[in-house]
Amino acid sequence: MGMSMQQKSLNSFKLYGFGILKNGVKFDFPFRESLLSFKSLVDKAYYVLGDSVDNTNEEFKKFEFCLTEYSTWDASLKDGLVISVETNKAIDFLKRSIELENSWGIYLQADEVLHQDDYDLIKSDIIKADALGCDAITFRYLHFWKTHHHIAISKNWYPKEIRIIKLDSDIVSCGDGQSFTNYKKVFNSESRIFHYGHVRVAEAYEQKMQFQASFHFKGLRYYRKRLKNRLDRMKQKAIEYYGTHPLVMKDRILRMHDVWELPAQKIIYILGSKKDYSELMINSINVNEIFWVDSEKEIPRNYRSQAVITNSFLEEKWSNDCRLTLQLSEKKIGLKYNK
Repeated sequence: MGMSMQQKSLNSFKLYGFGILKNGVKFDFPFRESLLSFKSLVDKAYYVLGDSVDNTNEEFKKFEFCLTEYSTWDASLKDGLVISVETNKAIDFLKRSIELENSWGIYLQADEVLHQDDYDLIKSDIIKADALGCDAITFRYLHFWKTHHHIAISKNWYPKEIRIIKLDSDIVSCGDGQSFTNYKKVFNSESRIFHYGHVRVAEAYEQKMQFQASFHFKGLRYYRKRLKNRLDRMKQKAIEYYGTHPLVMKDRILRMHDVWELPAQKIIYILGSKKDYSELMINSINVNEIFWVDSEKEIPRNYRSQAVITNSFLEEKWSNDCRLTLQLSEKKIGLKYNK
């Protein structure tokens, strides 16, 4: 029998990973987890590694699907431009190594990790983006702050960013490497980037911030002041998260003494419509018995304080599943990992 149209579409493109890194071990980047989250998605990954003072480059040799080139970072570049310069070297390395036709590249910084539940969505969204004439795809961001159970939601944190680009294009990294430019049309995906840049060993975090400050004109004093202001804002603009993390993060999260999965609760009432959420989401709620109700009057008094009200919550336009995850987390109700 011939392949379905969907199968043909999935086989019609190639997806490659790319990125950069310097001193990943010294600064406690979750780069191994980031690489592993690529593995079942991409054909190969192409990295440009900087002139590290630790054993980062040796660590990359453990990942057979990852090909590397080496570069010396230009310390004279300021405003973070060295990141986009090095990222564009990685794009060039990738383009020199493959056939560009029908090829897409997915970019992860060394503190960004993909979730295994999004793999199929990523693939299908590339097909949709291509059909719509898009050459860039954004991902939704979860920015973790200080722990693996708090995410930052103030306007200073970008809610989405381009992370997939069509390689047969003029798209390049820009600025401090946060995003890309020269794209023609963007497709917005609900696939997620789990950003762990501010969750790491304290000493390594301070060293990383000092290193990052060296590539900016304003220097370390400015960075420390900015971080203090950000922390003050986070007291009002950070919300709890007890949804699932990428499976590749389990050992790291436990090693840092954070909770991997909250214990199951017995009963919860949810004011909302079950049909608004995916089957995966509903089956992941770590509660033995769930009652979906249409009004607060249907909720017994002794359960009202813990009931989840699914109407307006958060300024950002989250997907329904993600919104419910955060509303459950507010009540200390977590999601369970599907076996």
